[in-house]
Amino acid sequence: MARNGKERVLELMLRGYADAASSATVRIVSFDRRTRVRRAVQRLAAFWVAATIAVFIPIAHFLLVPGFFALGLYFLSRNLRVKEAVTEARGTCPDCGLEQELEVSGNWDPPHRITCRGCQRSLLLSTS
Repeated sequence: MARNGKERVLELMLRGYADAASSATVRIVSFDRRTRVRRAVQRLAAFWVAATIAVFIPIAHFLLVPGFFALGLYFLSRNLRVKEAVTEARGTCPDCGLEQELEVSGNWDPPHRITCRGCQRSLLLSTS
């Protein structure tokens, strides 16, 4: 599921309130400059197509058209900055022992704070 990028898998540490740490596996995809530009322009085009379609919606177009236009520019700049993104993360909570899919999304810049789905405690996903 690399989608035009280089994919790699990292073994990281997951820490909670307990002294013990557990392991977590994170799948990351890296994008080169050309791929980042292509992805960003595709998202810009999608929002601007939505803005064009919204022109024909009475009354609502006063909000939808400028909103889609601005969101397109926002996501263009955001996607140009994403060099690495998380596609999948799994780990075991060191406090309650629940193995789960971790909610880590978007730009990869460790460490990440995560909430355990089982015990609702805050966990830290880090390289060491």
